[in-house]
Amino acid sequence: KLLKYADKIIATSPNYIEGSKWLSSQKDKCVVIPCCVNEERLKYDEKNIEESLSIRKKFENKIICFAFGRHVQYKGINLLINASKLLSNEYVVLIGGSGPLTYKLRNEAKNDEKIIFLGKLSNFDLKNYLLACDIFCFPSITKNEAFGIGLAEAMYYSKPAITFTIPGSGVNYVNLNNITGIEVPNSDVKKYADAIENLANSKNLRLELGENGHNRVIKYFTFNQLKMNLNSLIDKL
Repeated sequence: KLLKYADKIIATSPNYIEGSKWLSSQKDKCVVIPCCVNEERLKYDEKNIEESLSIRKKFENKIICFAFGRHVQYKGINLLINASKLLSNEYVVLIGGSGPLTYKLRNEAKNDEKIIFLGKLSNFDLKNYLLACDIFCFPSITKNEAFGIGLAEAMYYSKPAITFTIPGSGVNYVNLNNITGIEVPNSDVKKYADAIENLANSKNLRLELGENGHNRVIKYFTFNQLKMNLNSLIDKL
């Protein structure tokens, strides 16, 4: 009822509007103003570069897949673990973060030497792993993941991302299929592993998607763009 009396309704993505029975009924009032990354937090220096090179040396001749986030159900980390089981030993899957499912996830991955749990990462370490990785894995599966700031941060670092299709979530607005990364059917572990292999087999594709991802973040998901969007909205009121 309150939406009927609102002059403007801010949503973080068009997907979120389409996925909400309330917002979709008030489309004419909705304005998309995406979330933004903190560019200051993402700045890195020579020390970060040195550490990232050290990580790459540690996993020399491996394709480095990286994921991070809270270990909760909607983040889909269990699906990434299952996808890893379909990959050869040419890969390493690094998982950052912690949460209520950490013990269960570690147990699910205990027979897969490719998977390494990094624990909770400092901002310094997060930047090191983002710099070092070849592929960014973002396996969230429900619209509890409303946008995907971590996804946008990895794209800012020019990393090609792999996501699941999530109706009503901004994830598939942030990462565009075959433009900034690869999107596969929700919870399809085999397709997720195939996407990892697809990116692993083509450095040029990784570079192309990664560059597109960086450009998309700069164009739409920075703090300066957020300010411009808000100011534009205020001017129209």
